[in-house]
Amino acid sequence: MKYKQIINSTQIELEKKYPWLAEADFKDAVIEDTPNYIIWKDGTWKRGTWKCGIWKDGTWKNGYWEGGLWERGTWKCGIWNMGTWKDGLWKHGIWKDGTWEKGKWEGGLWERGTWKRGTWENGTWKNGTWECGLWKDGLWRRGLWEGGIGKDKRGIINK
Repeated sequence: MKYKQIINSTQIELEKKYPWLAEADFKDAVIEDTPNYIIWKDGTWKRGTWKCGIWKDGTWKNGYWEGGLWERGTWKCGIWNMGTWKDGLWKHGIWKDGTWEKGKWEGGLWERGTWKRGTWENGTWKNGTWECGLWKDGLWRRGLWEGGIGKDKRGIINK
């Protein structure tokens, strides 16, 4: 089932206000409708375009993120384009732009944006600003490194 629970709305009202939800593929979603945005509380996003709101928990399997606030949950694949990542586990995908505040990155491609803190396990960093965190492995191509400690497979340390 697509919706497990809708708080403060009906499916018809919610999808009229946020037509991108009607077009997306997801299951067991628990969504709260507030006057200005939605809050995704749980469920599995399979594909589609997320356009705004707050992601509190659940699993992202694929799709396109256009903006909003990610508070926690698990990202498995897809494209992130703008917004703020507060915490959670990133497993794979492409980060186009936005702000990463903390969490654990386990693989994928970072194209640009600002990394504030967290743990980088593996992947490719193309460009952006690294402010602080722990770099464990991966490929650094260019960007600005301002703090933290990094060591890749070759033993190269970035400080």
